[in-house]
Amino acid sequence: MVREPLNLVGFRGGIISGHHMSSLNSNNISSLNSVLRDIDSSLCGESACLSEPIANTALVAEGGGQRGIFTAGVLDNWLAEQYNPFELLIGTSAGAQNLSSFVTGQLGFAQASIAKLSNQARFFDIKRGLKGSNTVDLDWYFDQVNHSAFHLNTETGLAKLHNRKLLISTTNSSSYQASFFQPQKSNWLTLLKASSALPFLYRKGVMIGGDYHVDGGLSAPLPVEEAYRRGAKKIVVIRTMPKQYEAHTPWVKRLRKWVCSSNRCPKAIEYFLHHEAEYKRSLQFIASPPSDVDIVQIFPESQLTSQILGSEDNELNNDYKMGVEAGKLFIEANPVGNFMGGVTHEKVNISKPRYSAKQAIKSWPRYC
Repeated sequence: MVREPLNLVGFRGGIISGHHMSSLNSNNISSLNSVLRDIDSSLCGESACLSEPIANTALVAEGGGQRGIFTAGVLDNWLAEQYNPFELLIGTSAGAQNLSSFVTGQLGFAQASIAKLSNQARFFDIKRGLKGSNTVDLDWYFDQVNHSAFHLNTETGLAKLHNRKLLISTTNSSSYQASFFQPQKSNWLTLLKASSALPFLYRKGVMIGGDYHVDGGLSAPLPVEEAYRRGAKKIVVIRTMPKQYEAHTPWVKRLRKWVCSSNRCPKAIEYFLHHEAEYKRSLQFIASPPSDVDIVQIFPESQLTSQILGSEDNELNNDYKMGVEAGKLFIEANPVGNFMGGVTHEKVNISKPRYSAKQAIKSWPRYC
């Protein structure tokens, strides 16, 4: 069963849900929350402390290069509110990087990595590609993540994964098969590099277990079906493409007819076609899932202003703010106590920009 996606932050339409819990009175709840906050603050240290996971729940984060700053905004809001009811987290490319800093509890890390690191000339230089080198310097990028002020605290992340599971997707460059790896201290950054290795922009990919692996988005652009196979019954998907995006690229098919012989085709064309087919398959699963799973999407109503690479600072900042507001509204619609419920449903219409719009509320059927 699938609900109409949550369209938040200057978007039109969306489903929110919840049900009432009356077994505790307000005084008991207040006292209990106070005790839990004291316990949490003693355990979490300097990083953000997250709510306990709920069984059979999953969070899936799409990639998209610098468009991932929208996802960073969503997750930063959730970190600020200590909101993470998810037992399983699966990320692809930029989505994997976002989920990594979400798990480590480093509020603002993903935003800084995208807005500052990935916008430096050292990271992205077309001239390098023309000279036979890597257009995108992932080696330099992850050196910064490992040693500098942009350090990803994987040790804290591993400690926080004692009752959750994080999976990072990659694509085997030879078989085009998707792989899902659980990060360890020794390979976390390697897996993130592989999941983000755009073919041809980062030449060969990343060696893992004797095979080269590239961007996970090629074979697992929206790994919702993988979350379901692993037992998730409620899946939240943060997307960086609008609802109407269908991964339809007719120019690739025309180009294939022109340049491909009967037994040979440039790998770039094969990658494009494979990605398109996998994206469409994922969208079909989301639109018509099995009856025992509930899928909710968060996505921009229209194309984000930021690009995969080379975005302007104001574009990144605006898309990040949109994500922050999306995260806020999602929590209001899906508090932890009611997360698996869904008795009442409302439609939220926020039509004005800059997040000052009036909400129009009306009833909505349970499943659409």
